[in-house]
Amino acid sequence: MFEISTEPQHKLVRLRLTGMLTRDGVADLYRQEHAAIAAMGCRLGDHLCIVDLTDCPLQIQDVASAFQSEIGSEGKARRLAMYTGRALARMQARRIAGARDDVAIFEHREEAEAWLLAGGDGQAG
Repeated sequence: MFEISTEPQHKLVRLRLTGMLTRDGVADLYRQEHAAIAAMGCRLGDHLCIVDLTDCPLQIQDVASAFQSEIGSEGKARRLAMYTGRALARMQARRIAGARDDVAIFEHREEAEAWLLAGGDGQAG
C-alpha cells in the first residue's frame, strides 16, 4: 500500500502511502526505497524524500513504532517532508518524526515541495 517514484535530477524519492500497513509492510517499503535510491545512483542519506499521506489512515501503534525506528535509521533522508490535509494524521507524523530539524510536516503538497527543494530549515505546520 505504497508507491515509490524518483526524480534523479533532485535526488528525490516520492512516497505515497495508502491504507493500513503492517510492520512487514514498513520493512518492505524501506527495502524498496533503498533500492530506488541506489537505482538513482545516490548514496543513502544524500537523498531528499517527500511523503504523501493524504490517503493514509492513522496507523496502529505497532506500525507507527516501526516507522519511528526506520525514520531515524542510518539510511534516513537528508531532508524529509510529509503532507496531509488531516490534522490527526499530521499529529501522528510529528510523533513518528520526533524532534528532528530536517523533517517538516505540511498540510499541502506545494508547501512541502517548496520547503524540501529550497533547503530551508525549521519545522512547519
